[in-house]
Parts: sequence; structure tokens; C-alpha cells
Amino acid sequence: MVDTGVLSHYFPTMPSIFKRPRSPFYFCSYRAADGRWLKKSTKLTDRRKAFEFATNLEKATGLARRGTLTTSQARKLFNEILEMAGDDPLDDYTVKGWFTEWIEGKKASHATATAERYRKPLSDFLVHLGDRADLPLTAATPKDVRKFRDEQRKAGRAAATTNFAHKAVASVFAAAERQGYIRANPARAVDFLPVHAERVEKGTFSPSEVASLASAASPDWKGVILLGYFTGLRLADCLSLTWGNVDLQGRMLKITPRKTIRTGKTLLIPMHPDIEDFLLTHPAGKRDSDPLFPSVCKLGVGGNRGASRTFQGIMKKAGLVSGTLRDAAGKAGRKVAERSFHSLRHSFVSALSTAGIAVELRQKLAGHASEQQNLHYTHPEIAALRAAIDKLPRLDTKP
Repeated sequence: MVDTGVLSHYFPTMPSIFKRPRSPFYFCSYRAADGRWLKKSTKLTDRRKAFEFATNLEKATGLARRGTLTTSQARKLFNEILEMAGDDPLDDYTVKGWFTEWIEGKKASHATATAERYRKPLSDFLVHLGDRADLPLTAATPKDVRKFRDEQRKAGRAAATTNFAHKAVASVFAAAERQGYIRANPARAVDFLPVHAERVEKGTFSPSEVASLASAASPDWKGVILLGYFTGLRLADCLSLTWGNVDLQGRMLKITPRKTIRTGKTLLIPMHPDIEDFLLTHPAGKRDSDPLFPSVCKLGVGGNRGASRTFQGIMKKAGLVSGTLRDAAGKAGRKVAERSFHSLRHSFVSALSTAGIAVELRQKLAGHASEQQNLHYTHPEIAALRAAIDKLPRLDTKP
């Protein structure tokens, strides 16, 4: 039974319940936060539960009238009301619970690349919080994010890497803010680190060095290297290509890079004759979904056994050495080599410049015009892009 003595301490008046003709449900009469008396169906047929429903509603509005209703009190009271009405309670996330659900939601929505990229920094943030990760989501503060940022930097991570971790955490809190679980994003109050002082310029490969790399590589890696040099595609995008991305008749590659997968932006890239020759002799897949490079398509980019490290091994086999742009600093610091697979992208732009391609065309080719933009190109403009690619000299990759 309800303790009316305790309730009278909170409320000068008590809520009441009643029935209306032809309705199986009890209705309640209660005083709202602005002092008005309101009537509402409890959607309950049990008299005791209906009175408890009305009592919780009155208690919440009474606290709101006096300005003492907290978020946790409101959530608790309304969860009790919802449960009595047979509805699901409001979600009451901990920091760890929300971060876990966000990652799973990304995987379910096919944004698996984003989920995988964000998994490590988000896990690092939860480890940084320690026991605080089990507190309600609303307990996270800008101080938590700032200390995490500074901890990442102190461990030796580059400013750009630290900013990415900060961005990942901010994205998860932003989703909670949009859905009403928190009032403000605590990461938004924390500044990103300046990165201009740390920017390093990658070296490039000469055409003869690219030929040496291709000759020293396995058949699949040869194709990956040719694509990196003649299209400027990033390593992860080269590894993930399928036969559905290839249009041999139109001499084009059609791809949605990982960096634009959220927007669904599809790119059309003219095919250099060396790539065309390679693909014409490369074992074809039976379906569009078959990987273009089966032996390397499942490699991750990073790690001791990842594609970046494998490429360094190919460089060594080809007799090419790479200096160091930045030594590792701290426990989590990363050594930055002067030349890596990404240098092929820089080499692509450099080769276009050497071939006398105008800066406007170089920008379009290096940035890869979107399919939507290409649809607005005239035939002469498309021909100009293809002619620019064809001006790049062919490589001598014969043993």
C-alpha cells in the first residue's frame, strides 16, 4: 500500500484515480508542474497499479514545480511509470554501455570500416576512464576527454593520431547528444592539438624504382603497386578492390573509397595502359564480388604482419632503402619512414607534373573526380583526363 503520510510531505494534495463510462482503464487526476490539474489515462485496469502510476506522475511534477527534479530522478520515476504501463523503460546507459552500443550500431549499419577504425581509440578511452567507465553516460566530463588527449600525446602518439582519437570519442558523445541521452558533448569543450609543426613530406619513387618494386613483388602485389602509382589510390582501397570495380571495356575503375564511404561518393578513375595490360592477364574472378587481389585482400594495413610492413619488405627486396622522417617517441610513438606505400600517391602527382599536365588536371586526377561530377563533364573533358593519364610513361617491369 502507498504510504500517504510520506507522500503528504511532498504534496499538499494527492492525485486521484477514476473510471469513465465504456473505458476499461483508470484515469488519473494530478497537478502539473505549472499548477494546472490535468487528467490522463493510465492505460491500466488494476486499481492499485493505476494509483501508483498517478502517484509517481504527481511526485515528478511536484519536484519539477520546486525546481528540484534531477535527471536521474526523472529517469527513475518515468521508468517506473512506463513499466507499469507495459512499455519498455528509458535507456540508462553507462559510458561503456553507450560506447559498445555505438560500435555495434555502426557494424549493423554497414559502416564496418568506421567501426574498425574507431574501435581502438574508443577502447583506449574506456581503459583511460577505468572504473568511471561504469558511471552513467551523463557523468563524463570535458576533463575526462582532455586528460585522455594529453595521455595519448604523452605516450608518444603524433598530434594527428591523438586528434583522431579525440575525434572518435567526440563522435560517440555527439550521437548521445543527438538522441537526448546527454545535454552537451563533453568532447566539444576540448581543443584539438595543432598539427602543422609535425607535418612531414613523404618522399617519392622514380618510374624506374616503381618498375623495380613491381618486378620484386608477387602477382597480386604487382597489381596493387601499379594501382598505387597510376591512380594515386590509398593502400586500403587498393586491397579492397573487386572485379566489380573494373570496367575493362571503358578502361575505367569505379570505386567508393573508405574516406567517402559514409557519403556513398563513387569515383571514376581512368585506367593507364600498364594497368589495363596487367588486368587483361590477371586471373579473373567468377563474380563481381570476387577480390581483385585474393592473396592480399584480407590484410590489415597496420601491424607487424600488415600490408604496410609487407610493402617495406618488397622495397628491401627491390634494393630500395627508406630514410626516417620521424623517430618513435614514447611507448606508443610510431616511426615514420621517408617512403612508404603512400609515397606512390605522391609519385603519381609528381609524374603528372613531369609529364607537363596542367595543375587543374593534376588536382582533378589526384582528387579523383566523383561520378556525379563526371556526369557533368563534356566528352572533351573526359578525354582530357584520359589523355593526361596516358601521358605517363609505361614501366619496364620485365624480369
